[in-house]
Amino acid sequence: MTLGDLVIDVVKKLGVKHIFGVPGDYNLRFLDYIVGDDKLEWIGNCNELNASYAADGYAREKSIGVLVTTLGVGELSAANGIAGSYAHNIPILHIVGYPNSKVLEYDIPVHHTLANFKKNSFLESFTPISGSTTILTSTNYIEEIQRVVSNMLITEKPSYLGIPADLVDLDVSETIEDIYFYYKHSDNHMVKEVGDIIIKRYLEAKKPMFLLGINIARFGWRDLMTKILQKNQAKFVTTLMGKSIINETSVAKPNYLGIYAGDYSTKGIVKVVQNADCIISIGTVETDINCGGFTEDGIDFDHVITIRPKNVKIGKKLYSGISVDTLLEYILENITPNENAQVDFETGEIKVNIEDFQDNDNQLNHKDFWPLVAKEIVKEGDIVVAEAGTALFGLVGQNLPPKIDFVSQLLWASIGYTLPSAIGSAIASPHRRVLLFIGDGSFQLTAQELSLISRYNLDVTVFLLNNNGYTIERAIHGAKQSYNNIATWKYLDFAKSLGVDKTISVKSFKDLVKNIENINEKGPKMIELFFDKLDYPPLLKTISDKLEEANRQ
Repeated sequence: MTLGDLVIDVVKKLGVKHIFGVPGDYNLRFLDYIVGDDKLEWIGNCNELNASYAADGYAREKSIGVLVTTLGVGELSAANGIAGSYAHNIPILHIVGYPNSKVLEYDIPVHHTLANFKKNSFLESFTPISGSTTILTSTNYIEEIQRVVSNMLITEKPSYLGIPADLVDLDVSETIEDIYFYYKHSDNHMVKEVGDIIIKRYLEAKKPMFLLGINIARFGWRDLMTKILQKNQAKFVTTLMGKSIINETSVAKPNYLGIYAGDYSTKGIVKVVQNADCIISIGTVETDINCGGFTEDGIDFDHVITIRPKNVKIGKKLYSGISVDTLLEYILENITPNENAQVDFETGEIKVNIEDFQDNDNQLNHKDFWPLVAKEIVKEGDIVVAEAGTALFGLVGQNLPPKIDFVSQLLWASIGYTLPSAIGSAIASPHRRVLLFIGDGSFQLTAQELSLISRYNLDVTVFLLNNNGYTIERAIHGAKQSYNNIATWKYLDFAKSLGVDKTISVKSFKDLVKNIENINEKGPKMIELFFDKLDYPPLLKTISDKLEEANRQ
């Protein structure tokens, strides 16, 4: 067995079947091992940034993604995507092809380096955005593979594995059975104590509720949390980043109340949360937009129980070293419905009748468009991918069908992320339909990856929101400034040139209704939707006003 064989076996042990990246001379020999294995498939992207986005989308479906780049020019191109994965707790094993060991030992100034006689220049760049980093040697490979992969599994952060080109074929005596990966540890001695406190406070409360965030998905707690909510019929709200983390209809209804994000909350939710006498917050992330510009006022934090990956905080007391998985299992086993609960709130669903739009020749507008999409286009089991712009803020307030995976990047918010990410999601889950909603400005950053949708005949529908520029930036500042303009493309012709033959142009609600059956068909397609460049979803306008105010302070 060679070191290359061993690394390939590690990838397969992690449950990964597809590897994303771009060839470069320092990783070519390792790529031979990938394409030579009948249980793996190499997905060659148009560039490394797109490959990192695709690996991120894949990992959201399959728990782990693998990215392969070359030293310097390749890995730095992927750095933005890796940083986004780090911010959102997406585990990516980033394998980087390095020059041979002697080049590294003597710091020889070879191509793809800075010629500064410093072999770790790029490794140091990845330290802040990776849970762990390493360059393998002929003597450390077992310990280092175990360390970086275990760190990735425990922290849900990307890990960086540099492999010198000459070591790929190194004969090794170890096999995959000789490597033990450390997963999340379980300190059970405190689980019962903390679990009993949480259950007692929940059952004694008159107005209890759960506040759920995105890390429920990132750390694998979704199934447990769903069962807890079903068992005790608890009321719950989600954060913006936690959109659709738990079914908003079917079994959850009417217990799902809406989104809590300070000033960005669903109508009526702020008062409900402020009046709660027991809030169990699980998997939430405190960021400016997710917390309504840090406007979460009026809450009595003595009533808040916060469960995070590394600790549990009850009032002012902090408990560390508790496995959240084990804690949630204990709560599920022992919790019962709170018979005294009195959360008095009815969700206000938006009523949409498609018949009202059949003869409507008016241009599309965000206020009416997104409720129609939620009711007539999004179906149970879809993967919905929304760019962090008009798409995200138009969809996040809608009640979506059951078993939806809602993919966005609200924290890192790198424009263009969603197109390659949607491809990763589609490759990871080929039995599911992927609906991508992306603005024209964001699309232009990663548009070439449409070629992969065609190449692999992926069931991805691209809804291209043509609003003639950077509408989210216009909403924040410079509504009519030239820097928010973009070049005009013939988007549907461009899609066809890359092999996406099914295209539809929609300029009015009448066009949309007429084409819904065609839109809902399987297979690759692009739908171009025309909006006024100064038309914003209501939530986006609220957020953009606060962002501009914050930028001026």
